[in-house]
Amino acid sequence: MRKAFALKQSQSHLPERIAVILVYSPLAALIGREPSTRMNYLLEIASLHTRAELLAQPGLGRTGVRRIEKWMAFHGHRMRDVNESLDSVICRFAFQRPSVRKGSRRCLSSVTTLVQERSREAAP
Repeated sequence: MRKAFALKQSQSHLPERIAVILVYSPLAALIGREPSTRMNYLLEIASLHTRAELLAQPGLGRTGVRRIEKWMAFHGHRMRDVNESLDSVICRFAFQRPSVRKGSRRCLSSVTTLVQERSREAAP
């Protein structure tokens, strides 16, 4: 029973390190200018990428990309196929409300703080 809960928890949770990589990925700028805005749309940001594009991100290896795939599948999303255009993926987005669930907001507060600190460090 405990093992099943741990498996479900690992698929529904994205580690902070990976979330920050997604927030600062080049395609994330298509979603929003501010990193704090991007945090609310992590699923959409991840779905803009192909597997190869994520593998090319510094700090993400095959294990990290597999983690993203499982997290996305848990939430009913997937990565962009190689033959799919960015336009077609963006057209499927529903931006009425953030994709991050209410219960996940508490988990993301530390990630948001980390993103804000990183933004301040990068500012001239």
